[in-house]
Amino acid sequence: MQNISSKNSLNKGPDVKIFCSNAQCQVVNEELTNLCQQVTDLKETVASLENIIQIKDIQLQKMQRENERLSTELKKQQRHIKNLKRKITKKSFKFIAIFKCIDLILEQLDDERFLYQKEKDSFNNEIQRQKTRCASGASKLHQQRKEFEIVRECLEDENKSLREELNEKIETTYNLCIKFLRMKYAKDSLRQKFDQLLKEHLQVITDMMEKLDEAREELNIIVSEKFQEPLPLSKARFLQVVQRNARLVHENATLKVQIQHLTLNIERLKSCVQKPKSINVDANIIAKLAEQSKKRCSKESTKWIPIHLFENEIEKTLSFTKPSDLQNFVNYSEDVKLVSKIRSNKLKGYSNTAIREVQTKDTWKSGTVRARSAPEIRLTEGRASSSDIILAESSMDVRHISTNT
Repeated sequence: MQNISSKNSLNKGPDVKIFCSNAQCQVVNEELTNLCQQVTDLKETVASLENIIQIKDIQLQKMQRENERLSTELKKQQRHIKNLKRKITKKSFKFIAIFKCIDLILEQLDDERFLYQKEKDSFNNEIQRQKTRCASGASKLHQQRKEFEIVRECLEDENKSLREELNEKIETTYNLCIKFLRMKYAKDSLRQKFDQLLKEHLQVITDMMEKLDEAREELNIIVSEKFQEPLPLSKARFLQVVQRNARLVHENATLKVQIQHLTLNIERLKSCVQKPKSINVDANIIAKLAEQSKKRCSKESTKWIPIHLFENEIEKTLSFTKPSDLQNFVNYSEDVKLVSKIRSNKLKGYSNTAIREVQTKDTWKSGTVRARSAPEIRLTEGRASSSDIILAESSMDVRHISTNT
């Protein structure tokens, strides 16, 4: 409004005033344009500043999130460190050997420090001599200082390299000691478990064989007493049932021994598979142990003699027996008692020798073979030592057949 009023006044005034007013208007217009440009520049700067502020806010939010994540990670690491410290305190006895090694290394370091100190003293003495010789010339002293600084830098570099080598050696010795202790612990634990299992296996076998011998002795006594008298059909059938039960008991005993052996092998394999996690045993060792156990099981399965073969041989002998031989059955019962006693004594001898030979690997294998093949020994010795037993059993079967018919 002021500009319009000024224009009206100028139109009414003289021409000089009109010229002045035009010049003033031009100046005002230029100022307005400058101000508009400044306003636009300020708006652009404000917009750019707002964008920068938004970007910084986003960055700050990201930084806060990262800080929270890092704080959580720090807490986890602190917990992990606390757990490791607890484990280390529990297992401190394992690191005694490591501390001894560290003491030896520290002694070596002290010796090396002493040598380096001597070298340092010698270098310092040489530097002092050079200083005393070259005290006259300042330029010479400056040059010597440069040379000594170069030598000192070289020595410091050498010291750093030697320290790095020493640290690497310390780490290698530490790792080797840990691995050695773990392997030793695993070896001792496995050896103890193998010894315990072998002793238990041998004790079970001896107990089973003693029970079988006692049962056979009782059967032989009953049979020797009863066969002196003529048997009716009911008693003969009862004796046949008893014989079959005795055979089934023997078969069950052998099968139980085999089952115990297989369960022990399975437990060994499970322990070998599970414990390498705590002991850090390699997978190759576990695979070798599994292969060895499989080979032993295959060898032992081939060694077990089935009872049906023994029964077939008895049936073959039945075809050659005559009814005249059945009357002399009572005389063979005493031989059966003697043979059973001899068998039990031999089995005890085998078990004692196997227990004494547990400490070495070769004797361990031979002991297990003897212990597991104990029923085979009983069968083979019974066949080779006394043919009277076969005749007695064949006569029993013939009598049962005659009573059944």
